[in-house]
Amino acid sequence: MKIKNIFAYTIIGGLFLVPFISFIVPGSMYFPFIAGKGFAFRILVEILFGFYAFLAFIAPEYRPKMSWITKAIGIFVVVIFVADLLGANAYKSFWSNYERMEGFVLMAHLALYYIVASSVLNTTSRWHQFFNISIISSVIMSFYGVLQLMGKVAINQGGVRVDGTIGNASYLAIYLVFNIFLCLYMLTQRGQEKWKRWLYGLAGLLEIYILYFTATRGAILGFIGGLVLIGLFIAFGEKENLKFRKYAYALLIAMVLFVGGFLLIRNTPFVKTNPVLSRFSSLSTAEFKTQGRYFVWPMAIKGVLERPLLGWGQENFNFVFNKYYDPRMYAQEQWFDRTHDIVLDWLIAGGILGFLAYASMYVALFYLIWRKKSGLTLVEKSILTGMISAYIFHNIFVFDNLISYIMFFSVLGFVHSASVSKTEPTGKFYTKILPSDVIGYAVAPVIVLFVACGVYFINIPAMEANLTLIQSMQPQSIGGVEKNLELFKKTFAYNSFGSSEALEQLIQVSAQISSSQTADSIKQKFYDFTKEKVEEKIKQTPKDARYLVFAGNFFNRFGQYDEAIKYLENAVKESPKKQPIYFELGTAYLGKGDKEKMFETFKRAYDVEPNSPESQIIYAIGAIYTKNTEVLKEMSPKISPETVISDNRFLRAFADVGDYQTVITILTTRLQREPTNTQYKLSLASAYATIGQKQKAIDLLNEIIRDNPGSKDQMEQYIKQLQGQ
Repeated sequence: MKIKNIFAYTIIGGLFLVPFISFIVPGSMYFPFIAGKGFAFRILVEILFGFYAFLAFIAPEYRPKMSWITKAIGIFVVVIFVADLLGANAYKSFWSNYERMEGFVLMAHLALYYIVASSVLNTTSRWHQFFNISIISSVIMSFYGVLQLMGKVAINQGGVRVDGTIGNASYLAIYLVFNIFLCLYMLTQRGQEKWKRWLYGLAGLLEIYILYFTATRGAILGFIGGLVLIGLFIAFGEKENLKFRKYAYALLIAMVLFVGGFLLIRNTPFVKTNPVLSRFSSLSTAEFKTQGRYFVWPMAIKGVLERPLLGWGQENFNFVFNKYYDPRMYAQEQWFDRTHDIVLDWLIAGGILGFLAYASMYVALFYLIWRKKSGLTLVEKSILTGMISAYIFHNIFVFDNLISYIMFFSVLGFVHSASVSKTEPTGKFYTKILPSDVIGYAVAPVIVLFVACGVYFINIPAMEANLTLIQSMQPQSIGGVEKNLELFKKTFAYNSFGSSEALEQLIQVSAQISSSQTADSIKQKFYDFTKEKVEEKIKQTPKDARYLVFAGNFFNRFGQYDEAIKYLENAVKESPKKQPIYFELGTAYLGKGDKEKMFETFKRAYDVEPNSPESQIIYAIGAIYTKNTEVLKEMSPKISPETVISDNRFLRAFADVGDYQTVITILTTRLQREPTNTQYKLSLASAYATIGQKQKAIDLLNEIIRDNPGSKDQMEQYIKQLQGQ
């Protein structure tokens, strides 16, 4: 076998592994459903591109050919690179994080994947083999979904929405949509054996079944819309094969009956109580106004208007979200990093130029599908159009992920290959072959060096940091918390893009240790190291409100209120309408003893959005500390008595200002509901003792002994202390 064939088949084998990346879930990794797949795809593409580079040098027929799709991808990569370079946080734009594993690094790898796949899978039969592998992997994924429905395997997100090994129902849904259309595409191939048609049909039906249980509205509606488009194109465009026209008419009738039937029964108890169907029956403008998108999309538009040309760079929507935060989102997620709309996402990431470059890939794709010399039948064109249309519709309400990107770029590669398959390579570049000694002694070593460096520097430090981070967050049987600190230091020493997420976890662990029974010397070590890393991060991204808040929260937990105030005041400047920042800042002023500043800060939070129940509570608590009776009267109708009784912050505030009569009232009410609650009795006994009613306190302590004899020694010690006072 010629060496070029060895390399070609090796690359094809590697490409056939790509569809199985969706099954990679390394439990020992931080964000295992995302990070594991991301690293696997990057490393695989880097290795395959190394093989391909060598193959391209020795075999001109495998060298990349130009098409409108190739040009569009090239323009997109260049524009996004410039946008990322000039963005709000170029480092994050380039590397992303463990939760997303995107950024420019992913875009570059997708472009390399496209080049390799479109150049080596250069025949229809090879692409059909690739599609078959993809369908097989999706069928396995669907059976895994069946096991989740049966309760044999846990649904990773919780609830009832199937998510497979992808870990997210929406991600699984669009993955299935692509593969269902691939089943339909392969089902309609001419000369297909009958048994294969049955297999494709059964595979498609199984995947539709699992798609339903993902309950992902965008993907399912997109899928239905895609089928309607296919039916329309074939019904009104197919002139030769009357059988396909009949199928198209039947499909259109079925879609009309299906949608119409659902509309007729949408308000029935069966639909309303069904966890999947109810998500569709509730679709309305009123429901949309309760979703994050209703608030986030206008924020995104403001961000686009601020930086219209090249945007903010990938992974930087958080800057826009914080700056233009709508306080009416008080009941929603507080740290959005996506707009949940593909148009706005790319307008934010790359501005108008970036979005146009992104959209050009679709324009080129549809152009090559529908041009006369595409090499595709009308049925194939219709199915591919329906597939991509469903994908676009889904992305209007969600966003892309690694698996959907892979599917999309695979389709781009296939259509490119079909459009240029009959084009003979021309020009010196496509025909010249270097001498074998030059390839062997110069080209090959350079390729090996580049691949080795790429695999290592792009992946290994970040992977090691990821694995170490997981260990640093877990209890250590040997070495205890000091071992945790050592592991955190090791995580940061890798100097990877994982350091940002490591800092978030370090802050949380440090806060937990500060309130534990750990030795003061170890607490101090954690504090010193965390302080160092917090200050480093703020220097790197001084305008990132998220890390300014984390810094403020960290210093608050350690009683360093002046430091906390410094960072939180800056956070307010970057996100002036986000109430939780004011809550944390007011807490810092309270800890410092500046009650007037605390009240002023809590009032600012309340004024930003008076309808927020949390701001009402915080404002009222501020009024308790400052004994502002007017505000308490104002807040009284807005805060239910039940909230005052159950929320420990009210109890703490009344105790701090010495209003023990109210404290006693609250605790007495709680005990009426939970007569055996030992903690309530202890707190009430303490309150009675504080105001001098020792006998009532002793009676409560004796009740605790009677209910819980094991506490006798401790309670009797308290009683002796009271009697000795």
